[in-house]
Amino acid sequence: MPEPGKLILVDDSPLFRARMTDFLKMNYSFEIEEFNSIKELQNYIKDRSVKEILLIIMDLYLPDGNGLSAIRELKHNKGFPGIPFLLVSARIDKETVALAYTEGAKDVIAKPVNYEKLKLRIDKIISPEYKIKDKKSIMDYHHQITNEIKRAQRGSYNLSIFLAGIFQKVDFKSVYKDNSYRKVIDLEKKYPEELQKIMRDTDTIVSLSPSEYLFILPFTDKNGTAVIRKKIKQVFNSLITEKEKDSLLMVMGAATYPEDGESTDELILKIEENFKKQFASQGEDTEQTTPTVNKEKPATDS
Repeated sequence: MPEPGKLILVDDSPLFRARMTDFLKMNYSFEIEEFNSIKELQNYIKDRSVKEILLIIMDLYLPDGNGLSAIRELKHNKGFPGIPFLLVSARIDKETVALAYTEGAKDVIAKPVNYEKLKLRIDKIISPEYKIKDKKSIMDYHHQITNEIKRAQRGSYNLSIFLAGIFQKVDFKSVYKDNSYRKVIDLEKKYPEELQKIMRDTDTIVSLSPSEYLFILPFTDKNGTAVIRKKIKQVFNSLITEKEKDSLLMVMGAATYPEDGESTDELILKIEENFKKQFASQGEDTEQTTPTVNKEKPATDS
């Protein structure tokens, strides 16, 4: 495990911070602190150690000042001379870029952000220990899901995509991302084995990490996803002790073709929205955010 470290994100756009945070959590294991102004950053950083801060990603133009000026103040007057930082902005000119590099910026990144290029830049700044090596994203299976949708279109049947993950209730870190899953249960062996038992031969189960799984379910409608939801919850409850349930949360999201969308991107967006709603509820009953089930129709067992 690397030493605890933080990445600081300063931007006055909540949507930009949310997207950036999603990207960072998908690829790195450090903590992320978000601020929307220079003042908030200054109040936070005044009692911090320079060793604790791995990187600052800051908007160039903030409501209460210039991001580059704020970095200059931190570097020269606040005892953070070597602090690495990236500037982002929708408005970038050659003079500003030259000045930023003079002040020690690792890069100046234009909005909208090219996340592939951003990852390459961060990888050069951050120690490899902070990278999530084995964690995959649902986007890694975009092509596979697209092919399944095409088959469903040709065969005129329903297709559901289901995502399930185990998270820490306190901060909603993936159990695997926090490198503590072995202390909780032996998820890497027991969990996938038990999940396979509840799947049909036509279903596909993909391990994104030892605590996060993607299910591709042909011939499964919304009623069928409700059945899957219950089965996965039963597996979770069978492996987790009552004491561990107090600190862990099972989060699940589902999307069905064609009801929730006819493209891969639409289905993935639906699942991500479902996850965010459950995180926003801060550990309240996650069942309240599940898709509505028509109880008059029998559930399609999966």
